[in-house]
Amino acid sequence: MAISDGDPRIARTRSTVIAVVHRLLRTEGPGAVTFGRVSRETGVSRTTLYRHWPGPSELVADAWTRLVPPGPPPPTADLRVDLVAMFIRVRNAVESTTMQRSLPTFLAAALDDPVISQLHAAFVRDRRQPVLERLSQARAEGELDADADLDLLVDLLSGPLFYRQLLRREPTSDRQVADLVDAVLAVACSAPR
Repeated sequence: MAISDGDPRIARTRSTVIAVVHRLLRTEGPGAVTFGRVSRETGVSRTTLYRHWPGPSELVADAWTRLVPPGPPPPTADLRVDLVAMFIRVRNAVESTTMQRSLPTFLAAALDDPVISQLHAAFVRDRRQPVLERLSQARAEGELDADADLDLLVDLLSGPLFYRQLLRREPTSDRQVADLVDAVLAVACSAPR
């Protein structure tokens, strides 16, 4: 009997491997993820690992994409509420133990490893897109200035969360996320809020 992608054994194997990779990312960083180490810790053969991932970079990439779900919360009629919800999710991801431990090394690896570099670009693009779409909708509805630079707005909203965590090593409260959204909207909105 052929083993298909829907085979529960494959799902279990992949789940076991990804769980170990998440632990390694959280505790030691991406450099700890080797097929030898993952094989020893999971009992999954290297051959099986190679069957699912061409190499350790792809395995790290797969595990990383599962850290932050790509889909945003469902939109509401209130731009502020939507942005606060979106950026609380970003804050939660940035402040997770796995992200704290692995993001600096991951970013450094993206400079030299083409697989990680592509993952990084796709990861950022996929998580920015829903915010850009929500801002575009708000601009079309007249909630934002017609000439508002949406890419800049996303940078202004996300940048401080990464800065506070990666450089200052300080958590950001829900209130601070809401204040950040209010500050950005104050300069980008057509009408006073």
